[in-house]
Amino acid sequence: MSFELLDTKETTINEGRSCIILCNFNGKEVKTVGNLAGMLGIRDKIVISYKNGNTLVKDVLDGNLLNDAEDGVKSRAIIFNNIPGAKIGLFIENLKKFRLNNVLKATVTETSKEWTVDILLKNLAAEKIAMQSGKSYDHEE
Repeated sequence: MSFELLDTKETTINEGRSCIILCNFNGKEVKTVGNLAGMLGIRDKIVISYKNGNTLVKDVLDGNLLNDAEDGVKSRAIIFNNIPGAKIGLFIENLKKFRLNNVLKATVTETSKEWTVDILLKNLAAEKIAMQSGKSYDHEE
């Protein structure tokens, strides 16, 4: 299992783009999440849909999106890239107040950068099920 506790005291930002990737949200939800992110000083957001599922996460970050996934994963997710753990913790805590439920959450890792959005979303959904049932989960690639 690859779960790691979020270091909510961590405030440093590494080199690279600090942003959130919003997967499969409707316009109203994008605005709501964008407002929450803005309150926490997270200004950069990338909005993608299931049609971008064949795009590698690193290419999403570079703005090179593919739009050819006809049957991509439609789960909603917020993926944090280069955001300090303290801000992520606050973001997730406040997300509940905006009544956005059943949203998968992740941070970009060196491993997940090489995955397509679909693979990342499938792994997140499987991890969530594993966590809820108390079982371990090995990622698929």
